Amino acid sequence: MSKYDMENTLDKNYFNGVLLYLEHQGVTLDRTLVQSKTIESELGTRVPLADYEQALQLGAERTGDPLFGFHLGQHIQSADYGVLGYLVESCENLNQALSALLRYDQLVASIAHAIFHHQGALAMIDWLPNSQTSRHVILRNLTGWVAMVRTLVPKPVSPEYINFTCPLSGAERSVLADWFGCEVFGNQPRNQIAFPHAYLMLPFRRANQVMREELLRLSDKALIQLQQHQSLAMQIRIMLAASVDLGQCQLSVIAAALNKSGRQVQRQLKQCDTSYSQLLTEERLRRTQDLLGTMPLAELARELGFNEQAAFNKAFKRWFGCSPRAFRKHSGNKSQN
Repeated sequence: MSKYDMENTLDKNYFNGVLLYLEHQGVTLDRTLVQSKTIESELGTRVPLADYEQALQLGAERTGDPLFGFHLGQHIQSADYGVLGYLVESCENLNQALSALLRYDQLVASIAHAIFHHQGALAMIDWLPNSQTSRHVILRNLTGWVAMVRTLVPKPVSPEYINFTCPLSGAERSVLADWFGCEVFGNQPRNQIAFPHAYLMLPFRRANQVMREELLRLSDKALIQLQQHQSLAMQIRIMLAASVDLGQCQLSVIAAALNKSGRQVQRQLKQCDTSYSQLLTEERLRRTQDLLGTMPLAELARELGFNEQAAFNKAFKRWFGCSPRAFRKHSGNKSQN
């Protein structure tokens, strides 16, 4: 891994939280075994996703716990998130905290994108990994978010429901539902936490405006440094996610914004085992799942950059194996797996 490629890495504090949790369980891992390629930079020590995955897998094996990631997430501490953890603590309410989380989550772990959106009476956070990750990574991340919020608000809160992309047995779903206080679903298209809009204005116990402003300044500086070292693929993912209209995201436009030629972009993306077409498809898939049912199909097709609805329908069937209407009907019945 390149010394300056920060994609699919995480902050050492977040990684060390795994080792500390295991030590409390009476399990000690050889740190050299799971930290073979740490990356030193002005951001501090970053740990590759592969090493993190290995530590979680070893932890699950040594403890014999199939829900290791979940139990690890229950014990999350502000220190595990580094500066972001203390920034979230200093926020006035959940709405402010979510803004910080969405903006600076890459500082903790640049292994996924967190997206906030609304659907009817519910607010939702989607967590979209850059690549396929283990169930323990997913379970720790979503559980940790809920556990953190519960330490900061004055009254008990529970999500409306939680979706996990990893499979869950009936017994595992029961354990998770008991702690989360809501329905939990496995084998879902995306990792998602849904909760009532009213939660956004819940006040935090440790709000501190002066500290928050200073931590925002530090976080902005760190984020700029991280983005300078992100791979070209990550930069383009961010640009596509920030674009209002994918119809305006031709390769030539994106390349010009990066001060590169289209040929340079394609060549460098090939070195990252991807292509501009693949990155655009990923963003189209994400938006399709978010927006399907919220607007006419013809309008959705235009927003995704298709010249006509027929082209969108054809692409949709290639992605999901069915028509948009059939997909909406199936999605209305939550999987119980």
